[in-house]
Amino acid sequence: MEIKILNKENIEEIIPLRIALQMVDFENNLGIEQEILENRTRQFLKENLGKDLFMYGAYVNKRLVSICGLMIFKYFPQADDLSCKVGYITCVYTKDEYRKMGYQKKVFEKCIEYGKSLGISRFKLSTKNPVAMKMYESFGFVDDIHAKKMKIRK
Repeated sequence: MEIKILNKENIEEIIPLRIALQMVDFENNLGIEQEILENRTRQFLKENLGKDLFMYGAYVNKRLVSICGLMIFKYFPQADDLSCKVGYITCVYTKDEYRKMGYQKKVFEKCIEYGKSLGISRFKLSTKNPVAMKMYESFGFVDDIHAKKMKIRK
């Protein structure tokens, strides 16, 4: 296994894993053509990877099998955190046949370490996956009862 930071040269390797994650999130019904999502994902990665988005990947036999991303958001300074940055963990996915082998934990650790090296002391993420929740809790993540969200329907 090799863990490495991903860059724009890896975009075409990242896309299939990101689409597979979306298939899980949307229970195999994307609601749009997969090609449209792939193209939007490609454009997003071209615009953000290496700027506000940093991704790590686990490779087995030179094949990308696990990914994890760190989005950096800037906020107003807070009394308990003057860094003005929050790390949002995103795009956490491992191919089915490589699960429960520690790959996800390794790329997740790399994202947290990288965020800390940038001075980030607050991290957030969201998931509905109970197995993933256990891993996040092992890193010290806790439920946030104050978060709310809103989705505008088209």
